[in-house]
Amino acid sequence: MIAGATNDNLVKTAFVVAITALSWDLFGLDPVVLANIAALCFILPFVFFAGLAAHKANKQPPKRWLFTLKLSELALALIACLAIANQIGWVLLFCVAGFGIQSALIGPLKYALIPRLSEPNKILDRNAWMETATFIAILAGTLLAADWIVSSPYLLILLMVILAVIGCFGILLLPTLEGCSESVQQSLIELIRRQRKDQRSISAIWCLSGFWGVGSVWLTHLPILAVDIWHLPPQSVGTLLSYFVLGVTLGAIGGVLLKQQDLVRRILLGAFTMVMGSLLIQISNHTVASVGLILTSAGGGFLALPLYTTLQDDISAVANRIAVNNIANAYMIILAAIASILVVGLFGLPLVIWLLVLSVGQLLLCLYHRTNLSFS
Repeated sequence: MIAGATNDNLVKTAFVVAITALSWDLFGLDPVVLANIAALCFILPFVFFAGLAAHKANKQPPKRWLFTLKLSELALALIACLAIANQIGWVLLFCVAGFGIQSALIGPLKYALIPRLSEPNKILDRNAWMETATFIAILAGTLLAADWIVSSPYLLILLMVILAVIGCFGILLLPTLEGCSESVQQSLIELIRRQRKDQRSISAIWCLSGFWGVGSVWLTHLPILAVDIWHLPPQSVGTLLSYFVLGVTLGAIGGVLLKQQDLVRRILLGAFTMVMGSLLIQISNHTVASVGLILTSAGGGFLALPLYTTLQDDISAVANRIAVNNIANAYMIILAAIASILVVGLFGLPLVIWLLVLSVGQLLLCLYHRTNLSFS
């Protein structure tokens, strides 16, 4: 799973850097437009393929379905390698979309497998590992692709193939589990409609999607924070990304240590920590602001952990819940991006103030859903 997440980010970042820093031409389109097209190509499959992803996760034997998906990842990685070697932009964009589809299909299954392969008291710990490893994969893929697509493209090609092969062999280590032959594929509307009846899980989904929306704005604007606001060199962006991942890791560790505490209390504490971190970045000193960045991401990692565990309290419903959660995440990320363009770009609100507003919004969202989340 982690090898696949790293490959996703290797391909996405390689494409963005190729059309910007390396000036690859793609139908004469502006690089900013192409970067946003790539983002949409990756995220929209989480909406369009949600019903199929949930159905396959429920119906197919997990090991067989995962191996099929990993073989498709290997094929996409090989095509992406050819695109990089020959500097063919539209083929690499095709691979970005392909990895988006593959990730959308694998998402519900990987979270559905955790409660099937773990004892009940170990589920939260497994989620902590998943959460931490996912963000480390995002960091590694982003940093390595941004550097190697320019300086060592063939090393990048080699890494992509190795990761895809590792993913295929890793699936062979999984135990054989049966699928549910009675599973019926639902339409997107039906999937969402059924999930809305479960008030506790839908509240967890909205709180999680808020975290992903806020986090996406932070990650998108880190270069602006580093260079334009904190007056750091461009090379510092990688350091700030490391701080973000460090914060998520600390939040996950804290979530494991405090897992006996009340669910709502943990979620609200995480959201409040995000607000405290966003307050610190209002200080122009970049050292203090870096602490604020770590604190904000730690709060997010802390609140996300019990929310994912909440979605896994019914093994038969996990895949459907995660599929709907992926839809909500995509919706919130797109909404946050549009709002950021309007509020910061058009109306001129300072970016650090906007990040604080988003964190306060996350706290209010968690407060609004606290009653449903307290249901046992």
